[in-house]
Amino acid sequence: MLAAGVLGCGSGGKPESAVKTAGTRTVTINGRSVAYNWMSYWGYAGSGRIRKNAYTFDYKELDADNIASSFAGNVAGLVPGSVVFFKFCFVDFDGSNLARRESELEQVIATARAKGLKLVVGNALPVRAQDGNARIVNEEKKFNEFLTGKAAADPNIWVLDMNGVLAGPGGYLKPGYDTGDSHPSNTAYAALDQVLFPLLDSAFAGTH
Repeated sequence: MLAAGVLGCGSGGKPESAVKTAGTRTVTINGRSVAYNWMSYWGYAGSGRIRKNAYTFDYKELDADNIASSFAGNVAGLVPGSVVFFKFCFVDFDGSNLARRESELEQVIATARAKGLKLVVGNALPVRAQDGNARIVNEEKKFNEFLTGKAAADPNIWVLDMNGVLAGPGGYLKPGYDTGDSHPSNTAYAALDQVLFPLLDSAFAGTH
């Protein structure tokens, strides 16, 4: 299903050992700076969990150099039926690495499928016009099409159309949604909230 939708995008993170249960409305967020800043917009203080709109969110940092394997480590303690969110950072698309991102996504999907997880994937984020070019926009478009195809073939994948929410003419980040670079602003996060929570409702219900 497709839903209309401080830090750099670095590596690292502090893994936690807590095991989640499928009976709670807990979402494990796998991302980097954009995901971290989004949770900070909700009030996240950098550790522990944060509640928002009846959901509990648990942030897990992805390693920029080992995206798929760090995702696997982050979800190792989850039980079948748990809901997890995954997204690449905008710097992961440079116009020349589509095959790598598609391969990493396939590995993430394989991990989620093997563990019986419900996977919500944010599609490629737009960048500011001054930070991008036509090759990057085209790569993001192709990746998003690839992701949509994967979701159409698997009932346990939901797509958060972050690009559809944040991109303006030409496929670049809309004016007013940036923070002086291509990281989304709080205004952008507020817009993303409007599509995220209905999509999470669908994921927990197992509907499309």
